[in-house]
Amino acid sequence: MSYPSKSQYLDSKVQTASQPQLHMMLLDGAIRFGRQAQKAWAEDDESIAIDQIMARMIDIVEAMVNGTSAGTEDSSKPLSEQYAFIYRELTACRLNRDPKKLNACLQLIEYQRETWKLACKKLAEEIAGPSSTTVLTGMHSPKTSVESFSLEA
Repeated sequence: MSYPSKSQYLDSKVQTASQPQLHMMLLDGAIRFGRQAQKAWAEDDESIAIDQIMARMIDIVEAMVNGTSAGTEDSSKPLSEQYAFIYRELTACRLNRDPKKLNACLQLIEYQRETWKLACKKLAEEIAGPSSTTVLTGMHSPKTSVESFSLEA
């Protein structure tokens, strides 16, 4: 009997996720890579690993910029501009090897995640009523429950 690998599990999770869940995964990924870069800089690691970690974080933020810039909702444009700002700051951070700029960008992404989480909770309550919000939230992270929301909806 074979067990599914971690990559198979992740592939399945991504393929079956809703748009809101995918957006939360992007935010969580950006935060995870940002924290890895912070840790590497705190350990005075001047290796190429920091550059690779920063590249992955920048790729995730670029995907968020592309996803929100294509939206037609009124809320898409300001969100796209915020993600574009974070993208530019992270790019400068990577080029200049500036951990302070990374810290500031990570705070903005974490704030976006918390705002997104609150908006998802409110949307779930409006759609299903207060008694059904736990059924609609769908995705859970190891630390806290995560609600989802889509700009496309």
